[in-house]
Amino acid sequence: MFGGGAWSIGRIASIELAVDHTWVIIFLLVTLSLGARFQFSHESWSTLLTWSTAVATSALFFASILLHELGHSLVAQRLGVRVRSITLFIFGGLAQLDSEPRRPRDELLIAAAGPLVSVFLGLAFVLASRVSAGAGGLGAVAAESFAWLGRINLIVAAFNVVPGFPLDGGRVLRGILWGVTGSFERATAIAAFSGSLFAYALIGSGIFAALLAGQLLGGLWLVFIGWFLLSAARATVDQMMIERILEVARAGDAMESVRDACVSGSETVAELASEAVLRRGLRTFYVVDSQGRLRGLVTLKELAQVPTGERGTLCLEDVMIPVDRLEVLAPDDDGWAALRRMSERAVNQLPILEDGRLLGALTRERLLALVQAQLALGTQPAGPARRAD
Repeated sequence: MFGGGAWSIGRIASIELAVDHTWVIIFLLVTLSLGARFQFSHESWSTLLTWSTAVATSALFFASILLHELGHSLVAQRLGVRVRSITLFIFGGLAQLDSEPRRPRDELLIAAAGPLVSVFLGLAFVLASRVSAGAGGLGAVAAESFAWLGRINLIVAAFNVVPGFPLDGGRVLRGILWGVTGSFERATAIAAFSGSLFAYALIGSGIFAALLAGQLLGGLWLVFIGWFLLSAARATVDQMMIERILEVARAGDAMESVRDACVSGSETVAELASEAVLRRGLRTFYVVDSQGRLRGLVTLKELAQVPTGERGTLCLEDVMIPVDRLEVLAPDDDGWAALRRMSERAVNQLPILEDGRLLGALTRERLLALVQAQLALGTQPAGPARRAD
């Protein structure tokens, strides 16, 4: 998420759960803060009890964040929006949806699900705290932990309903505006602007707290949160603009010729490596038959896996990825769908077929060049209308 890796921790309802490397920082900070809090307010607790309670409370807090994001994700899946993953990171959690909701009602339901989960958890922890308080012993320890978890979940819910994108309240605002105006783009722009104002307010408050109120750590944290929200709001508008441009671009119009990269399946690995790879610098090859129908694809990865001693005898049809295992495009597919499919398959190009014949390939570079050209011209084509019912 911030240029580093994420660790997969499992799957729930076909949704991958992951932890970004930055999460370790906030987990340690929350644990240290809780440990200091418990140590100050409960001097009779042993060091082991204090810090084990802090670790357990911190773990339950992030489990609550995960449940918050699962609330969004399960409702999204129920409404037909695929969810790729949920990632815990330094600023909380993030559910990665495969696409935006198609209707205002869906946007409202998905956005509201997370805060409702947090409110439910907050009230449940408050109730558990009161029940545990009368138990004495470890029950009193649990009550202290549950009380903090109850308050923090209610705070998370309150923070998230602020009407500024990308917070849940901003998404609710976008859903309402979308239903009123009938324009998804206009609603997104207004919600993102509201989110930017809130982000600037957080940044200003953080600077004031750090420089004038003597709260350096808390002030810097507000600045970082504000910066993150501001970046996310701007990125949302940028993505919407890119999506609008690419949704009206046909793959057949934007494709590149791959004539020089077409090879025969009977050609050996050694012949391809010496001619096309070393002399012409090509990296991706399309195996076609005499009628121009695509049979498979070969990249440097497949070539490198062939032992040196076998490269003179093995043919490309023996090492290629068969066409039935490839992600392919039709000439009428739009550029935005193509870009999403490239991201899903972690590839940089997709072949374009018509009745099995290879017409060309669409690359990330070509799509980027198309977007840059459109933005340079200063014209933004109207994308397909989204339903507002």
